[in-house]
Amino acid sequence: MSDSNAQDSIAGSVEHPEKTSDALAPLRVPAEVIEAFGPDLTERVASYAAALEAHRFSVGEPRPVEHPLVEAIVAAGGMDATEIIPAPTPAEAVPAPVVETLPLQAPAPPSEITKLRLVEVLGAAGKLREAHALLKLEAPVADLTDTELLLRERWLAAQRLDLLSPEVAPLLQAIGIEPASLIP
Repeated sequence: MSDSNAQDSIAGSVEHPEKTSDALAPLRVPAEVIEAFGPDLTERVASYAAALEAHRFSVGEPRPVEHPLVEAIVAAGGMDATEIIPAPTPAEAVPAPVVETLPLQAPAPPSEITKLRLVEVLGAAGKLREAHALLKLEAPVADLTDTELLLRERWLAAQRLDLLSPEVAPLLQAIGIEPASLIP
């Protein structure tokens, strides 16, 4: 984008003066617009004001033309009658909202494994049928004691098992597997 195009696009951010009683309000120009014109803006304003003054006494000469911002500054009374609006300061960072989190679960004890992993170990050792027999998985509910039924239901419902628990350790020992040997 050329300098003149950049200057044309930013000139639209100038607040033109409004008549308040007999005096004009100052022309308000954002600091970034002034900076975009560079250090020659004051010189351009002075040159344009002088050219307009000289044109007052000319006959048949076209009126001098300058960038609309320069013309607006001269019309407002020059750089002294122009209010430069400082660049806004960046807003302070808004602290992130406090989000309540669920408490972290304690890590599983090292003696805990998935039931799937235990079934695979039992199957590889040829002990899966023995485990099923001890759990009485095929027995009708009416034939089970409350303790046997509870053990079977816990086995069926579990996704993870603690190898050293009072329910699992005796079962594994009964089929000839030492629970501690399965702990990684």
